[in-house]
Amino acid sequence: MTVRTVVPGDQGLAVSDVQKRLHDLGFSSSGFESEMRESFYGESTSRAVRDFQEARGLRIEGNVDETTWQELVEASIRLGDRFLYLRIPPFRGDDVREVQRYLNRLGFNAGREDGIFGQDTERALRAFQHNMGLPVDGIAGSSTISCLQRLRHALKETSVAEVHETLQDLAARGLEGKSVVLDAAEDDANAEDTLRLVSSELLASGLTALLTGGASAPLTESQRARLANDRDADLVLGLRTTPGSGVRIYFFGSKGYSSPRGRRLAELLHNDISLVADAEAPPPEAKSFPLLRETRMPCVILEAGGKEGPAGDLAMALARSIVSYFSPTE
Repeated sequence: MTVRTVVPGDQGLAVSDVQKRLHDLGFSSSGFESEMRESFYGESTSRAVRDFQEARGLRIEGNVDETTWQELVEASIRLGDRFLYLRIPPFRGDDVREVQRYLNRLGFNAGREDGIFGQDTERALRAFQHNMGLPVDGIAGSSTISCLQRLRHALKETSVAEVHETLQDLAARGLEGKSVVLDAAEDDANAEDTLRLVSSELLASGLTALLTGGASAPLTESQRARLANDRDADLVLGLRTTPGSGVRIYFFGSKGYSSPRGRRLAELLHNDISLVADAEAPPPEAKSFPLLRETRMPCVILEAGGKEGPAGDLAMALARSIVSYFSPTE
């Protein structure tokens, strides 16, 4: 089901629901309660939405689209509000993220702390239950959650998932047999054209490349993430062209966790793109855009201004970074 985007100037039940969730989560400012009483999406509500989007690592647009609404729902769920277990579609929410955080910092690899209850989380939960003498059912119910919470004092600062991902990264070097998904933002013909050039360069280096998104394949970001997962790609590079100039680079990170593989790829891109950009790009940032969060492989999104120079130079830099990422010498 598609959720209608709620925008400034709207009034009614949808606005009221957004405002209540923002208020309960502590995102309100001067004038917010007045707008709440009228269920009106004014300047104070827009400011609260932007603050929420920034805190959650989303694109800061001030509108409540499907992604922002889903994040509002997920942020409202507390650990213990429901039983968690493996299912299709998977449970998503801050309660899942908290279970993952507990498990990872107790030494049970629950995978990325993305708030999505997948196979890695279930496997780690079963191992924890076995270790603690609990019924091994893979369900985060009241007894398992209580046991996790009693061990709060034993949580380590380092996530075992980050350590495991770093080891995966080291073991996956080499170009042979590697496949890459090159993803253009929705309806972004310029990004699509640039990624076609990248694809040609990668093919010449022995890599397989699949283009997704853009003007010719209008899928949502989440749909494109599922496509990359179904293909079992080794890497995803997203490109989004923006007005003006300047480059921003993003990898997955959320609430004390970030992807080591995504960060390394982002740093390689930063180094290579700075050589061809008009000005040095700012350091890569951890974000939780759907493509970054929902893909299982290292993923980076690049936002590049349309005035950032010849597309061929950018394409060469992107291809060089991807080849370097897989190189055993890097």
